[in-house]
Formats: sequence, structure tokens, C-alpha cells
Amino acid sequence: MLSVIIPAYNEGHHIHDNLLEINDELRTFCDSFEIIFVNDGSTDHTLVEAKRAAEKTDNIKIISYTENQGKGNATIEGYKAASKGFISILDADLDIPPKQIEPLLKMISETGADFVIQSKRHPHSCVKGFPIKRRFLSRSYNLLIKLLFNLPVSDTQVGVKLYRKDVVNTIMPKLLVKRYAADVEQIVLAHKHGYKIEECPVQIDFDPAGDRMRLKDILNIAVDTAAIYYRLNILRYYDSDEIAGQCHIEEKGIAGQNIIPEQEGII
Repeated sequence: MLSVIIPAYNEGHHIHDNLLEINDELRTFCDSFEIIFVNDGSTDHTLVEAKRAAEKTDNIKIISYTENQGKGNATIEGYKAASKGFISILDADLDIPPKQIEPLLKMISETGADFVIQSKRHPHSCVKGFPIKRRFLSRSYNLLIKLLFNLPVSDTQVGVKLYRKDVVNTIMPKLLVKRYAADVEQIVLAHKHGYKIEECPVQIDFDPAGDRMRLKDILNIAVDTAAIYYRLNILRYYDSDEIAGQCHIEEKGIAGQNIIPEQEGII
């Protein structure tokens, strides 16, 4: 029923335990699932530790390539390998635990939504330890997103999202953002195609030590966001049906194996 994509870059110090924790948590509420771990060109021992976890369960598939290309690209590679009817994205550091996928599954069932995302601004959300600077940046960015795209959501950047597979089939061929504003591009495309989007509460115990946001990242996010607006409203790139005809999702799972071969440089 569920494919969970885990993009990761240099998470070797905890990825073995985190993958097994994800596996154990998913078993408590999901009868049929797969964990698609995407090693986005890590330079530490992330791949070795992920393989060690995969040896302990049949539910973990590994995609790996040598050059770091960004979370957006890692997510797209995970989409290509997903074989279940619902697809979720989960951050490798587990700031948001995998058990929080369950409410998203319930909401998608109860509301008939096509796409459910968590929001820090949902009235029932509980966010602890989120620095004032990050709160300001988050609110400012989401105000900008509202002005540019008029999306029916209050937060685009929280880690856990849940899609129906047909949403991914529709939007994936047109995704271009590989790094900083990939989440926004996905939501923009889902909204453009008329998919029903709902928001769900989130519980976050933020670890300031894991905060990697820098001025360079903020500038890159702005550039990526402006590019999405330009493609949407000026180039009308997302209107083209030809793109969808040139690209499609291939289900690349290999029976009896949990390592997925991909492009050059990928095991």
C-alpha cells in the first residue's frame, strides 16, 4: 500500500538505526510497504550503513549515485522506483518520526484527498525548539508562496507528505527543481492539475544542531522559486503535454533484490 522515500546526504552516523526504526514503525500500521532509500552522493559511510540495515529486512530498497544532486533529485529517483498506491517522503534524520505518516493515511481515506501535507501552522500542530530566525524565514517564505502561486496550503516545507500514485504519475515528468524549492514545485503542479490537497497537523521537536540553513541556501531557494514562477506564468512550460509524452515513471524494483540499479554511477 505504501512506498516511503528517504532521501539522504551524509547521514552515516545514524542511518542504520533510523532505517530499522522506520521499518519497525511502519509495521505497526501498514500491512504492505517498501522503504526506498536514496543515497544522494554521500561522501561519508551512509551507503555502507544503509546496506547493513537492508540486509536485515526485505522492505528496504537502495538507490545510490556518486554525485550529490539535491533532495529534489533524490525524491524524483525515489518516485521512479515506487511501486505502491501511496507514496510518502520522510527525512532521514527523523526529526518527524515515521508514525506521523499514519494520520496522513487516515486523512486521505476520510477526505478523499489526493495529496496530504503536514503544516506547522495547523491549529493542532505542536512545534518545539524552532528558532526565531527560522520561524521568521518560514513565515516570510510561505507568504511569498501565497502571493506568487495562491496555493491552498499554509506551509510547504514540512518533511512528511503523502501522495496518491496517480498524482506522482502526473507531475513527475515535469519536475525540474532538484534542490532548494522542489517541494514547492510539486505542490504547484498538483494544484495546477486540480488535485485535492489537505493539510494535517505535525509534531516536531526541532534539533538546532541539525539546522543547516545558510544565507547561500536562502538565496538559492529564492532563485529556484523565481524559476518556478517564470516557467509557470511566462514560459507556460508546465502547460505542455509533450513533456509527459517524453517521460514516464518506470517501476524499477527487481524481484528478490533490494539494490536498484539506475543511471551511470549508481549501483
